[in-house]
Amino acid sequence: MTDARTRRIRVALAGAVVALLAVVALVSPVLCTAGWAEEPAPVAAPDVPVRQLERDAAASAPEPPLPGARVADEAGVDGAGVLAELEEIAAPAAVSLDAVVLDEDGRTLLTSPSADRSVPSASLVKLLVVQQLLARSAAGELALGPADPGRMERAITVSDDRAMSLLWDAHDGARLVRDAATAFGLTATAPPEVPGQWGEASTSSADVARFLGRVSADPGATGGHVLLLWMRGAVGTAADGFDQRFGFFAAGPEAGAAVKQGWMCCVAGQRHLHSVGVLGDGRVVALLAEAPAYATWAQVRRAVDDAAAALVAGTA
Repeated sequence: MTDARTRRIRVALAGAVVALLAVVALVSPVLCTAGWAEEPAPVAAPDVPVRQLERDAAASAPEPPLPGARVADEAGVDGAGVLAELEEIAAPAAVSLDAVVLDEDGRTLLTSPSADRSVPSASLVKLLVVQQLLARSAAGELALGPADPGRMERAITVSDDRAMSLLWDAHDGARLVRDAATAFGLTATAPPEVPGQWGEASTSSADVARFLGRVSADPGATGGHVLLLWMRGAVGTAADGFDQRFGFFAAGPEAGAAVKQGWMCCVAGQRHLHSVGVLGDGRVVALLAEAPAYATWAQVRRAVDDAAAALVAGTA
């Protein structure tokens, strides 16, 4: 009797173990893929030439707005009202907000009084460097290394600083910034005073808007197809863990918006938070924010979020 009972207990235990192992086998792939990696997995460099990247991006790009689909009527934009709203938004954290909005045809819908002011670009300089590399390699003027396309993509989508540093050192980033400034007529844009400190390159909201306006208007000649494709692929969390979902990324722009974000602290005791892009309807938007270092990221982010929303709504 005892032996029979023992056998039944052993059989029951064996069945329970088998069932537990089956559950673990089902759950373990989910646990493994969830991951807690400190950095995103590297994006493999595309094994295709930049010319092919340009063709693929052009084929997948959204249709441009039809000519005359929306006629810019500057009298219909309450510029003074929007700028007054920006001042009210900026006041609590002593944030300086420089903004420019262009319509899909490149005409100015709104510009702030300090739009030409030169400020540290933070990661916005990545746009200039990557655009120059795309345009020159497509034209056969520059040979990219096998890892460069992947680094260029990461510099835009996840704002990868290490990828940018490698591109800067390999291709003379300071020269690329100077050449971009000349090519696009950027008057407040220049390389950093300290060699290699690319985040301290200078620019202005007017310069960024002018650059993006040209790139979106003539993507074939500027490398814009690929650049805008990568900007549309921007992800929520940057390579350094910073949350990129602010400004025009967080304001709920139309589907197909292409954005680039920038953040940096603390050059000359200032905190910088920038958001720029091309909205789904073709409007070009540039919002550069500077605040004293004692202002928190949360305060500056709130100002940039509210200002971006006001600019989108006020110039529609």
